Amino acid sequence: MSHPYALPEPAGVETAPADGSVLELARVWLSPNGPAIMVRAAYDDPRAMGMMLAELCWHFAYAYEQKGGLTQRQALEALKRGWLEGHANGDAAEQQGTAR
Repeated sequence: MSHPYALPEPAGVETAPADGSVLELARVWLSPNGPAIMVRAAYDDPRAMGMMLAELCWHFAYAYEQKGGLTQRQALEALKRGWLEGHANGDAAEQQGTAR
């Protein structure tokens, strides 16, 4: 049974072979207590995951444009700023010994 706010599977996933060539990389849920995240380190080289995150950012930017109020470029720039701010916060927490 899926959650009423779960996203549908992308086209083609339901008919993909069950040989491990198609797999889910992440689940991210936003709740009142903050994000709930599960991830799979699917690539041997973490740089490849960084490239996947960049592509994910483009998809989020497009979704924000479709929602209205921002162009894809404006949304992408805001996402990049948020990425940098998030890393700065994480770096500060690491220095204080409070990082996860």
